[in-house]
Amino acid sequence: MPIIKKETVKRITRDITNGKVCYINKRNAKITVIDPSIEDSKEIGAQEKIVAELEHNIEKYLKIENLSADDQLEIMRNFLKELPDKSVRKQLSNALKRKNPARNFSQSVESDIELHQHWRNFNFAECQRWVSDYIIAAYNY
Repeated sequence: MPIIKKETVKRITRDITNGKVCYINKRNAKITVIDPSIEDSKEIGAQEKIVAELEHNIEKYLKIENLSADDQLEIMRNFLKELPDKSVRKQLSNALKRKNPARNFSQSVESDIELHQHWRNFNFAECQRWVSDYIIAAYNY
């Protein structure tokens, strides 16, 4: 297994949090990024061919998609433990207990600029850790 650099993990994290899917070649660590949001018909056709080839040879690749809703909620819960202000912690905790917890949490966080930036930094770091752990687990399997 080739060594995957920290910058590569950051890039994968950015891509998957933006809705893309990453395939890592297990032999040479080359990354192929698939963007399902593209709209150009030529690009869609080319991308479909690439995905078909990747999926046909999936044993040679590690496929990384965005975190599950449960993983994202766990990161949100862990963020609460980082907050020194009990009232903010309580507000966000309540947001996570209501229907549509992720949306409620995001709306609450976005109402405070400093809190929003702290959340973005924390979330990105946790997503990076998740990507690293996912890669390690896949190669140790």
